[in-house]
Amino acid sequence: MEFTPEPEDGRIFVSEHWNLLSDCDPLGRLRLDGLARILHNAATLDNESSPAADKGLWILRRVVTRLGAWPRYLDAIETRTWCSGLGRAWAERRTDLYHNGDRVTKAKALWVNVAPATGFPRSLPDEFLEVFGPSANGRNVKPRFELSVPKSASSATGSIPLRYSDLDIVDHVNNAIHLALAEEVLAPTVRGTASQITPYNRVTVEFHDALQLPEPADWQVWHDSRSTTLRLSQADVTASVVLLEQDNDDDSIPHDLRS
Repeated sequence: MEFTPEPEDGRIFVSEHWNLLSDCDPLGRLRLDGLARILHNAATLDNESSPAADKGLWILRRVVTRLGAWPRYLDAIETRTWCSGLGRAWAERRTDLYHNGDRVTKAKALWVNVAPATGFPRSLPDEFLEVFGPSANGRNVKPRFELSVPKSASSATGSIPLRYSDLDIVDHVNNAIHLALAEEVLAPTVRGTASQITPYNRVTVEFHDALQLPEPADWQVWHDSRSTTLRLSQADVTASVVLLEQDNDDDSIPHDLRS
C-alpha cells in the first residue's frame, strides 16, 4: 500500500498549523514551500517532544504528497504524523493534514539518519526504534531514488540566484527552498491568472545533493499532458527533482475536497 493508513498502535503525534500570509501565493493557495514547512515542522515537533534522548540528525531524501484540496489562506490545519516504515539507517514518516475534520492532504517522507560529526548514514538508535518503531508494524522501506528526468530536450531552462536567507541551521539550502524555486519556475507570467501548479494534486520531490552559495541554481523543466518535471542542479550535478502530476486514481480522499 503506497500510503499506509494510520496505525492502531504506536506513537501518533498531533499538532496544529495555520496557513498564513508568508506561505500563500497572491491567489491565497498554500505554496509548495509552505506545505513543505508544515510537514517538516510536524516531523521536528514530533521528534523533539519524544522521550528518546538521542534525537539524531535527519536528512530528507524523498517526499510524496497527495492533495485532496489545496489549503488556502487562514485555513487551520491539524497534522497527524507517525513512523510508517523502517530501514537500516532510515525511516519513513506518514503525515495527514486535516481541515475542519476532513483530510485534505497526505504525505510520506523518507528520512536518513546521519552522524552529526561525519554526515554519513548511521544505524537507527535502539531508543528510536523503541519509541517510533511500533507504529511501523515491521514494515521495511528502501532508500533508493525513484524519479528520473525525461531524455527529451527540456521545455525551458534558466537559473535562479540563491540567498543567504535560504540557508538553515546545518548550512544547507533548506528543503523548502527547493520547492520555493519550483514555485518561481512554474509561476504564471501574468498576474491574476490561475496558478500553473493548481491542476496538479500529486507532488514528488527527491533530494540528491546540496545547493551551495554563492552559485545560482540552474533549472530545467519538462511539460507533458499530465505532468511537469523540474530538475535543479549546479555544475550539472542534480540537487533535486520535482515531479508534479494529475492523479485521479486515489479515492481515499473525499471527492468534494478536490480542486
